[in-house]
Amino acid sequence: MKTALAVAPAALILLAGCTSTDGATGGAGAATGPLSTAPTGSGPAGSTTSTGTPGTSTSTGASATTSAGATPTALPTAFTDVNKTIDDGDLKESITVKRIARQLPWPAGYKASAQAYELVAVEMTWTPSKSYTIPIRKQDFDISTGSQFPNRVDPVVNDALTAAGWGLLPDQVASGDPVSGWVVFKVDPRNAPSLLLDYVRPAAQVSGGGTAFPAKTFSVQLVG
Repeated sequence: MKTALAVAPAALILLAGCTSTDGATGGAGAATGPLSTAPTGSGPAGSTTSTGTPGTSTSTGASATTSAGATPTALPTAFTDVNKTIDDGDLKESITVKRIARQLPWPAGYKASAQAYELVAVEMTWTPSKSYTIPIRKQDFDISTGSQFPNRVDPVVNDALTAAGWGLLPDQVASGDPVSGWVVFKVDPRNAPSLLLDYVRPAAQVSGGGTAFPAKTFSVQLVG
């Protein structure tokens, strides 16, 4: 039997045994669609082979189409392994950061953004709590580079990645089995020597009073 939690300060109440989802903007609402069922370890389509360089691998056959009828744009074929896990002992949930892909190509028409920002994809496995109905949400992640600008999730190439066989994580997961997939961030500046993934778990309280969990930040060094 799961214990119901309320995410503070939002008014959304998560009832025991039920899953409620909201979009990347954080507002309460009805489910936006089925959760991803990509198996653990899923990634770009094609075979994966070691390059001989520690922490990297290559995948064949990954390409993306930025718009209907456009020429396919090659996606990265080299990945940096991370393999680090955030264990939230309070809520009994975990987030495993598997690997990252840098320098994803921007769609046509984003020339200014492509010159200033880098698209970085992070592959993760989210394992929701079996004790509380509290979601793991995309909106609670960002990448720190030392820049004053927030490096948040950006869906600009999500359609292209899906077309190329890169499984994406849903906006949130509140219950069920572990879910694996990619999340793309717009990062300032390009080619930053240090990338730190921050997960800010929101404050939550057992529905009806009782135990409260303050907000907490977990960090994983991706590069540097």
